[in-house]
Amino acid sequence: MYLKNLIIQNFRNFESIDIPLSSNLVLLGENRVGKSNLLFAMRLVIDQTLPDSARQLRISDFWDGCDLSKKPQIEIHLDFTDFEDDPYLTALLTDYRLAHDHKTIRLSYVFRCKAEITGLPTSSEDFEFIVYGGGVETRPIHNQVRRRISLDFLDALRDAENQLGSWRNSPLRPLIENTMGSIGSAELAKVSIDLEAANTKIVEQPAIKELNDSLGKKILSLSGKGHDLKTSLRFSNADPLRLFRSLGMYIDDGKRSITEASLGSANVMLMALKLEEFSWRKEKNERNYSLLCIEEPEAHLHPQLQRTVFKNIFKEKNSSQALIITSHSPTLASIVPLRSIINLRLVKNSTKAFSLANLPINEDEKDDIERYLIATRSEILFAKGIIFVEGDAEEALVPSFAELLEQDLDGLGITVCNVAGTNFNPYVKLAEGLGIPFTVITDWDPLDGTKPALGRARCVGIWDSLCEVNTELDILTEKNRKWAETASFEEFSSSFSNVGIFLNNETFEVAIVQTPNLSSVLLEILDEQGFGSTRTKRINEWKTDYSKIDSTQLLAMVKDIGKGRLSGKLKKKISGGELIQVPKYIQDAIEYMVKNV
Repeated sequence: MYLKNLIIQNFRNFESIDIPLSSNLVLLGENRVGKSNLLFAMRLVIDQTLPDSARQLRISDFWDGCDLSKKPQIEIHLDFTDFEDDPYLTALLTDYRLAHDHKTIRLSYVFRCKAEITGLPTSSEDFEFIVYGGGVETRPIHNQVRRRISLDFLDALRDAENQLGSWRNSPLRPLIENTMGSIGSAELAKVSIDLEAANTKIVEQPAIKELNDSLGKKILSLSGKGHDLKTSLRFSNADPLRLFRSLGMYIDDGKRSITEASLGSANVMLMALKLEEFSWRKEKNERNYSLLCIEEPEAHLHPQLQRTVFKNIFKEKNSSQALIITSHSPTLASIVPLRSIINLRLVKNSTKAFSLANLPINEDEKDDIERYLIATRSEILFAKGIIFVEGDAEEALVPSFAELLEQDLDGLGITVCNVAGTNFNPYVKLAEGLGIPFTVITDWDPLDGTKPALGRARCVGIWDSLCEVNTELDILTEKNRKWAETASFEEFSSSFSNVGIFLNNETFEVAIVQTPNLSSVLLEILDEQGFGSTRTKRINEWKTDYSKIDSTQLLAMVKDIGKGRLSGKLKKKISGGELIQVPKYIQDAIEYMVKNV
């Protein structure tokens, strides 16, 4: 069983979202975009620990754009599937199947104006909530359903140390209670006798006995004989029925209690125990499906531990439980399964959710993307805009060109993504799937004149890839494709620039050499780097005759400087009075991106 779809309407940040889901989910997004609100929406439906007083929302919980005079409703719908291999669940949930899709059950929460309120609602008392299933309001969700399909929530301010140290709240409690139940009373009695003997031995120590008597007398003097508490010092209760409560989690081979653990260690233990509790409850037939929702699970974990913990968690395949986490961590985001990612973005005045669960990519494309995310620490997942480029030289120079245009890409949240080649398709699919604005800077790559320029098919392929992800885009007709085969460079590049794909009429290398003053400035910077004799000689030759510049070798040297150092050096040259003209197609791409973030 798994949660396959989520619908939220008119709730807090969300005007309307309808997103497909995979088994485990990772919610990404900047602060205040609604990650916690999305989790709370799910809790309204199935969290058995949430009282009805919390389910009775307030007028302020409506999305800000709602017109209350039109009596809007807050709606939350959770769709589950793949439950039919569990006979108990099938019997329990059969009334909640959708009429048009018997393989899907729907559990719903609705908050709406009461029928008797005819005017404009003025307070929360004018509203009511209902929780039901199957899309039919007369089929209420019973507590038994919430016990069998359970949601556990660990918020961002969780106190892992307290939860583990408190018997009442500890996830250890049900595990220990179950284990102790399998131990015979005779065995417990023997342990109790040994423990009582140890208690007696320690209390009979002269210093301890003296302290024990002194404390007892002081308490008796305050409370009087009628309220004598009969206190005694001991390190454990020897009652067999209470003995197991003395068991606790220790670290460092039993040398230290959980209260002495680091915050990170306590968080790891808490997550591990919750997952173990889920498995135990499943085995004991107390629960059929568990959702563990964790806000910012990376709290107090260093990057290596984040990678280890969550690689192992997401590697486990358990159809009876799922993990839903919110995160700001690029480290964590880079190692989670791609199809688990949901990106929350503020679009105009409401939050939109973009799921990668059904992203139309093959296994090779998926592997390419996941490798890239690991290598770059998933920077593009947190970007507000992306500029896709072919190689290292473009990656190094585009931020510098942006500074020439007085645009701070980092400040705007725009990332330059080097795809290391000309296969942009999987990357633009990812950006479109995440709802992130982007642009592509690529070469026309003319051949010898007997064959079409490589840029033609490349741009058409990029558009086809976008249409696979976004069905609202216009698919190219046969007429469009024939035009793309014969259109002049000027017509072709002008048309594709309207959708964020920018071309030069040759290659990037040629464009750099042909840009006024840029070659001379780059040569000055290269000359200052202290390269070896071969490169130094080559630079000196180029400085005396620009026509001899080998653009490929020039950009190889530029790459070796690194984009950070290059940007700083270009900036100094500019402030020193050098006039550098940015290649037109790159300027257009940067301005397009800045306009659309």
